[in-house]
Amino acid sequence: MIAAANELGYVVNGLARSMMGVGRRSVAFVSAVMVGPTFATMAAAAERVVTEDGRLFMLCTTHGDVERESALIESLAEQRVGTVLLVGSALTGQADEQRIAAYADSLARVGTQLILCGRPPIAHRPDIASIDYDHAGGVSAAVAHLVALGHRRIAYVGATTGMSTEEQRFRGYRLGLDAAGIPFDEDVLVDVENDPDAAASAIAAFLPQHPDVTAFVCLTDHVAIGAGRSLRAAGLKLPEDASVVGFDDTPLVADLTPALTTVHAPFREVGDLAGRIAIGEPFNGSVVLPVELIVRASTDRAPR
Repeated sequence: MIAAANELGYVVNGLARSMMGVGRRSVAFVSAVMVGPTFATMAAAAERVVTEDGRLFMLCTTHGDVERESALIESLAEQRVGTVLLVGSALTGQADEQRIAAYADSLARVGTQLILCGRPPIAHRPDIASIDYDHAGGVSAAVAHLVALGHRRIAYVGATTGMSTEEQRFRGYRLGLDAAGIPFDEDVLVDVENDPDAAASAIAAFLPQHPDVTAFVCLTDHVAIGAGRSLRAAGLKLPEDASVVGFDDTPLVADLTPALTTVHAPFREVGDLAGRIAIGEPFNGSVVLPVELIVRASTDRAPR
């Protein structure tokens, strides 16, 4: 029989085996986009663990479209994948939490596990695995670093509401100010999307109205790059006239001039842990991994 199968080129139907609960089931990595070093680093770490266990690892994108995401989750359930890694910042609010909980329930009915990666847990669903990192603590540490350098007028550059990452990082900014005894001033918020060009334009409009601001805490490294570009275009030297801090520690920011002070996010560690849970490592509640402030040349003492 084996010889006949080999002669005929028979290939095992993996989907049928999965539906019968036989064999190793695949893992799907679902994110809004599949570009940029943050998602790539996380995906690579998860893929290594999963493929070493003999499983298929699939990359899927939603383009930030909730309807597309829902349809994709339904399709993955139909294909009986073993685990879905739902990756990246999440919409906030009760309705969105209920939607994610419904995903988990739908997947569980066919024996599929849902793991949230780089996003916070759902408060009323501790059974849903969640692996995040300390967004608020990282930004708070960045503010403390600037305060220690003598800065008192510290702007925040980036969106502040609507998504989990935005809200957590902005909360860290507020916590950092509170810890330093600096009153929060809404006038020094620069609300801008996560895009270098948009950040550069926003900072160009902000600077003439706020010459007393000496430091800028940015939502991401992308935003920090745009902010730095605009500051230099205005004739300011970094860090002599203004200090800039990013978040993520993406590749190449250490090679900027000046090298960017930023918060290192553990993307590789998130992916690695997600992969290990996907192949059977016990899960004992939500995990928040530590971050690290990486001090480089874009921050210095406040100008006198």
